[in-house]
Amino acid sequence: MKRESTLLTLLALVTAGLTMRPLLTSVSTLLPRLQSSMGVGNATASLLAAAPMVMMGAIACLAGGLLQRHSTRRILIAGLALLLTGTALRQWVGSGTTLLLTAALGGLGIGLVQMAMPGAIRQRFPSRSAAVTGLWSGALMGGGGLGAALTPWLAERLNTSLALSGWSALVLLALLLWLAVRLMEPARTESQQPRMRTALHRFPRAWSLALSFGLVNGTYASLIAWLPDSFMRYGWPAQASGALLALMIGAQVCGALILPLLGRGQDRRGLILMCLVLQGVGLSGFLFLPLTAPWLWAIAAGVGLGGAFPLALVLALDHLARPVHAARLVAFVQGVGFIIAGIMPFIAGQLRALTGSLHSAWALHLAIICGLMLLNLRFHPRSYHRAFPALADDAATTDNSCSGQTQESLCQQKTR
Repeated sequence: MKRESTLLTLLALVTAGLTMRPLLTSVSTLLPRLQSSMGVGNATASLLAAAPMVMMGAIACLAGGLLQRHSTRRILIAGLALLLTGTALRQWVGSGTTLLLTAALGGLGIGLVQMAMPGAIRQRFPSRSAAVTGLWSGALMGGGGLGAALTPWLAERLNTSLALSGWSALVLLALLLWLAVRLMEPARTESQQPRMRTALHRFPRAWSLALSFGLVNGTYASLIAWLPDSFMRYGWPAQASGALLALMIGAQVCGALILPLLGRGQDRRGLILMCLVLQGVGLSGFLFLPLTAPWLWAIAAGVGLGGAFPLALVLALDHLARPVHAARLVAFVQGVGFIIAGIMPFIAGQLRALTGSLHSAWALHLAIICGLMLLNLRFHPRSYHRAFPALADDAATTDNSCSGQTQESLCQQKTR
């Protein structure tokens, strides 16, 4: 691969990552202004963060079929085009309903890009996929921080509509870069895409992993949606509230890059519990001492959330030895998980409307974290094989069926 082509692909990857979260974080920092200028009600405000997450989950549930029918590059370009449309249309929205429609459209685009990007990374960087995936994750989270920090600043100097739709310029740049990138698509044959004989939804462990992933991301979604609003209710200006959210997301990037590297062996439970404890510290601070050390609470919650996200995905991958089975389990976990995550900011918004504050929402998430600690204690490596016995049998049957010199190289590739 030529050096120029590699650099172009990395630039396109990072730029696309930066576009994945401003759709969510830009709205949360301007929520009071949107409620007064567009008449955004409490229910609509709750859905502005929920709708994109639900769309991401719905797309992840369709991952297998879409990836078999369309090339990775085509899915990436389609996703960025949808995100560009949804973000640019915010220039002309005049009501909460139309703003919600742009959130759903953008969430659909984000879901497509997030679904296809791991495949693009494996195609272009097969020997450096872990490092490049970390770069992608860091860009994704960092983009959320930029959206939180810069949108209030843009709104003060331009206007609300331009501050929200201005992020379409970054999406357009990412789209143009990916139009210039060429990917070598692997051949799609039945031997390369073996079918599962047992559906994943039949396994309780698949649902447990999806629930854990979804509730962790639900805490992130609720903080993204409501943390700036909670501090604006304390009298903070929008830019300071956005900076607090940006700090939390910056800490999240650090947690995502550093904490997974601390693991030794296959037992992820210790690190996951550490992440959950840090989330609990942050939420406890926002609940009981919000104005005492808000920056500290934001850092603790961010590091915990950032570390939990990749660890939850690696935990799912660890359960199944065959790469194709593991990839489909991760798609299932993300599909169901993002739908669960999308529900949480809506619930938090309804609690805010009923009680007049977010204290009950933070208390709910603290209780969820305690439950997640108990749930994750069950994920001992010794339980992996017992959790998916039918899939282990499928793998053995498929591998043992390889015979003859014409299929020798294929068998070696499948069992590698």
